[in-house]
Amino acid sequence: MTEVKKLLMGGFIGLGLLAGSCSSDSEEGQTMAGSGSIQLGVTAKAGFTRAVNEADYQNTANYTVQIVDNEDKVTKEFLYKDKESTDNKPIQLKNGSYTVKAFYGTDTPASRDGFYVEGSTTVIVNGDTHTVNVDCYPTHGKAIAYFDPTMDNYFSDYSVVYETKALSATDGTAIWAKADTEPWYLKVDKEGEEITANINFTRKDDGKSTTIKQTYKLLPNKAWTLSIYPKDNNGSLSIEIIIDESTNDEVIDIIVPSEWI
Repeated sequence: MTEVKKLLMGGFIGLGLLAGSCSSDSEEGQTMAGSGSIQLGVTAKAGFTRAVNEADYQNTANYTVQIVDNEDKVTKEFLYKDKESTDNKPIQLKNGSYTVKAFYGTDTPASRDGFYVEGSTTVIVNGDTHTVNVDCYPTHGKAIAYFDPTMDNYFSDYSVVYETKALSATDGTAIWAKADTEPWYLKVDKEGEEITANINFTRKDDGKSTTIKQTYKLLPNKAWTLSIYPKDNNGSLSIEIIIDESTNDEVIDIIVPSEWI
């Protein structure tokens, strides 16, 4: 299995905790007299790419935990390494409805330094103790471009410019220049979204430029790789693009626009 196909596969963080027993649906949102407790534990089950520090994401001590009440007030917030309870000592809470959140990383539209992981679940504290689990998933997908070294034989410059909703909303940019090697982590909708890769080329012999657009529905926790090669068909120049979706490769032959010929 290639590094691309390993990328972010099964990448999630499991957050385990024990909490007061659940009440009926009609009791949700109500604050009950008395108190209960939650027993907090965090386990990391993510396998990430070499482009980021895998140990940072697997080390649960780095995760921030928030416990939010039904009035959206953060009642407790701490790094897991600084949690106020030991593994065998529950965190005391007043009876009521809570949302438990766990997250790590920086939530940006695009980054080459890493990505953002988050998860949440609700719990009703009502005296007794029970187990609740939170799974935290990346909010970003991964985009990679590979330019074959022979591109330099035909083109003086080439690059890929990615477009996403989050980048458009912030006037941000994510550019893969011809010498780049590090992947882009792009924030996308939870259900996935169609992103655009603008593949730009400047021909070496006459300086003419053109752009080829490729679109793809990128899901969080998934990868999209464009492998780009020059192709000379008996003097007619074209570009071959291999799209890797982490499951199947699809080869697409794209003919350079006629004004280039």
